[in-house]
This record gives sequence, C-alpha cells and structure tokens, in this order.
Amino acid sequence: MRSTNRIFAPMDAYIHIPQNELIEAIDYLWYHEAPAIKLHCYTIPFLHQELIINFGDHFAVTGPQQQLHYDQQGMASAVLPGPITTHAQGKYKALGIMLKPFGLYRLCGLSAAALQERPLSLPDIWGASALTLLQELDTVLTPADKLLIMEKFLLKKARPQSIPEEVMALQTPFTLQKGHIKSNISDKLISSKKYIHTCNTILGMAPKKYTHLGLVNTAVAQIAAHPNRPLTDIAYDNGFYDQAHFIRVFKTFAGITPSAFRKAVKQQQIHDKMPNTIFLS
Repeated sequence: MRSTNRIFAPMDAYIHIPQNELIEAIDYLWYHEAPAIKLHCYTIPFLHQELIINFGDHFAVTGPQQQLHYDQQGMASAVLPGPITTHAQGKYKALGIMLKPFGLYRLCGLSAAALQERPLSLPDIWGASALTLLQELDTVLTPADKLLIMEKFLLKKARPQSIPEEVMALQTPFTLQKGHIKSNISDKLISSKKYIHTCNTILGMAPKKYTHLGLVNTAVAQIAAHPNRPLTDIAYDNGFYDQAHFIRVFKTFAGITPSAFRKAVKQQQIHDKMPNTIFLS
C-alpha cells in the first residue's frame, strides 16, 4: 500500500495499518528509503505521538524546546505543544510509527509526561531487546518485512493499559462549550485535580490545552479544504469567542496566524495529505 500520509515519508512511502489489537494504540507504520533527499518543512503540531528510526543520513527536528537528531536507536515523542521544523538531507532510510495521542500509554503504560521531559529511544523504552530489533531491521531488505518485524516486536512487548472514559471523551468532538470538560467527570468519582493529572500522564497535556490543540487541528483541516472561506466563519464554527480569540489560540500552537497558514495553502506549500505541514524549500 503506497501513500503520502507523512511528511517524513515522501511520495512512495510504504504504509502498514495493523489488523490486530495494535490498532487501539497505532494508526499506522511507515517505511521509506531514497538514495538522496533534501527536505525542509514546518509542521503545526498534530494529535499524534510518533516514533521514528533513522537508518540514513541527517534527520533533525527543531521543536519548541530543543533540537532532536534521529539516529538508529530511534526516538519517540509526545504530542507536541508547538510547531517543529524538520531538516532531512542525504541518504534517506527511515521507519516510523504514527501513534494515537495516547498510543504509548495504551501500548505499554509509558507516561506521556515522561516524553514531554525528553524524547526516549527504543532502548530507553524496551531495553536490550530493542538493540536486537534495530539490528534486524537494518539487515532485512523489503519494507513489508521490516514493518512486519516491527509489528511482531510491538505485539510481543505490548503491556496494554486501559484509557479512562474521561480521557477518551476528550478525543472528539472538540468543543469550547462551557462546562464540557467538567461534564467528562461529572459522573466519575474523581476530582478535577486528579482528572488533570490523568490527562497529563496519558496525553502529556491538561484537558483544556489538549482541547485547544484539537480545535487548532480542526481549523487547519478546514482552512486547507476551503481556503477562500472567511476565517471568522471558521472561528465561530469551532466555538471561539471571536476572531481575536481564534488568532491567539491558533498562534499559541501553530506559531503562525490563521491568515499566514491560509497564505501557505493558497501558494500550494502544504502537504496534500497532511495539511499541518508547510514545505519551506
């Protein structure tokens, strides 16, 4: 199955969607290689965790707080609170896992709060067994076999954790309706403080912040699909109080204004499948 579903995986990336219990934590796995690549792009944070293993040359991401250099030990990152800039150059050979926003907690109980502190390598997460996996991935030839090996490893190492209903209730639809977040725990025997702690552990963000990021992602998709639609309409459709509120929240996460993003859309700078990504060169 070929797709363009990921900014780090160009046109002919190989995509694998799990057909087993991993689908509860993972949206898809991808693999791509090319003799040479030159990529420079800007990404508005999306609602996924991600794990990337780089077997190629230079592959670096500059985020809100630090610069990350991906290598053969791989690196997992949480849902990001701000935009990133990606640089990849030279031989390209990478494998990635696009996880749900609570994916690593669901898969193995890994706290998203720990990922917010610093990205973790595969050996950090799974110990010495990850080193054997990485050696095997580097020697197997076909993309399908690489992703099958990765999938089997994840199934073997999975220690599934349940996701509380109050966290799942945040996923969709995103809304700023007054009292919506509190309604998620109205019939639960937990305090607001406990709810915030649970969301920080599983999602890496407090409920309100996560909801705002969800609405920014919704707005990004709407602007990309309808760039001539008035931004005030998009603001009100998503429950923002006014245009100023929309701009402020959007810029907090995206680092740019809605109008700047719309300009990139009109100039055809965005990825056709992942509108969060703006190609800079």
